Amino acid sequence: MATLGPFWRHTILAMSRPIVLVGLMGCGKTTVGTALAGRLGRPLWDGDLQLQGLTGLTAAALAAERGTDVLHRIEVEVLAMGLAHRPVPVVGAAAAVVLDPRLPGMLRQAWTVWLRVEVTHLVTRLRHDDGHRPELAGDLLATLREMARVRDPLYAQVADLAVDADRAAPAALVGRILAGMPADVV
Repeated sequence: MATLGPFWRHTILAMSRPIVLVGLMGCGKTTVGTALAGRLGRPLWDGDLQLQGLTGLTAAALAAERGTDVLHRIEVEVLAMGLAHRPVPVVGAAAAVVLDPRLPGMLRQAWTVWLRVEVTHLVTRLRHDDGHRPELAGDLLATLREMARVRDPLYAQVADLAVDADRAAPAALVGRILAGMPADVV
């Protein structure tokens, strides 16, 4: 089978749909997104890194300095930039973008994967956080349960595919995502 040259590869990527990974903080969007982007030969648009590049602040610092409303507004702007990026990327969206009522319309042309994780698995991950996420005050498990209660139905609403990411290795998750991916996404 002949290999496509860089011009045709770029042209095909430009015609593809963005892949957006959504889910609660700590669910693995960056890890899985990096592996998926590498497998597909696409760039990764990491919402946290893009936010930091745009503002000069981590999500935690931005929330502390300007408030969570400003943080969430900028996270949605970062997602919109990722959706418009060429070549078409794999986008790791901030967890709170799902709270924005414009999100279903924004994702209409994307293919969205929900990395679904039981909150008890997130507690350990988030306790070892490097400080880039906003502070989770009080009882971490209770906070995550409340986030999941509010956000899970919204993730389900926008997701084209839901993948249980509790105990699976990134390579296995990428395999599940690729198996469920329609032809117009690749």
